[in-house]
Amino acid sequence: MKEKFKLIIFPYIITSLSYFLICSLIYWIQNKYLEIDDKYFGFWFPTICSGIITWFYLRKKIKRLIISENHQSFILFLSWILLTASVVTFSFYLNRENGKITYLNHPDEIFTQPITMYYSIQSTKIEKKLSGFSVSRSYVNRGNEIAVSCYYISPLINENKDFDQSNKLWIGLLIRENFSNRILDDKQKQEKLIKNFIDSSYINFSKHKFQTRYLKKIPIGEDEDYKRGIENLGFSTQNSIILREETGNYKERTGSSFTWAIALLLISNLTWFLLTIFGNLKKLP
Repeated sequence: MKEKFKLIIFPYIITSLSYFLICSLIYWIQNKYLEIDDKYFGFWFPTICSGIITWFYLRKKIKRLIISENHQSFILFLSWILLTASVVTFSFYLNRENGKITYLNHPDEIFTQPITMYYSIQSTKIEKKLSGFSVSRSYVNRGNEIAVSCYYISPLINENKDFDQSNKLWIGLLIRENFSNRILDDKQKQEKLIKNFIDSSYINFSKHKFQTRYLKKIPIGEDEDYKRGIENLGFSTQNSIILREETGNYKERTGSSFTWAIALLLISNLTWFLLTIFGNLKKLP
């Protein structure tokens, strides 16, 4: 038992903690000093890193145990998922926790302040009559559903001003719905439902009352569909700032993500312990 703890269990504890801390530090640095699409460092980087650790390091540890190939594969797959999930969840926490908020009286003031993640604007005017629109489709749930996303984008200007083409501040609204896409579905009926949804989305947009007390700047990589809506109006998107409404409030922005990140890290260690503790060590030649 002591030898198994030394060769199998303790190395996993050190590896998981080191991986968690190093990945989180790298994410914090890029989040604070670089404006890179969050999906790269917030998702793909930890996913690939945990895969490399699992395949090239943990797999060697597992091979020291007398267990079946299926058991080995199951342990490695579960370890990869849990290691990734803990870092991704903590990245979400760091992203929200590090986001500063700027309080503005009027929209124009945003260009005289350093760029932050969140904004609260007291007095604004939203020009819905000059709104841009774009729509996109994507497959979800293993292709069994089609997600149709309608992106509306409107100029955000001072109450006492009229819109002009030099405007660079916008506010976006996403209206989304999923539609069944199973093999036996009637495709003509599906297209009709999607068309009706797209048409009705404008009614929902026109009735929507924007709240500007808690807004988030849409990061690079997530703003392409909104920018397409601006371009459809014939305006340039260069140097534009696009905001969207956030739910809840600034103080509660991180939710329970920190707790979940630590819980997933502990669960990954406990799972590794339970799945490896009962296997016997191979005798070295």
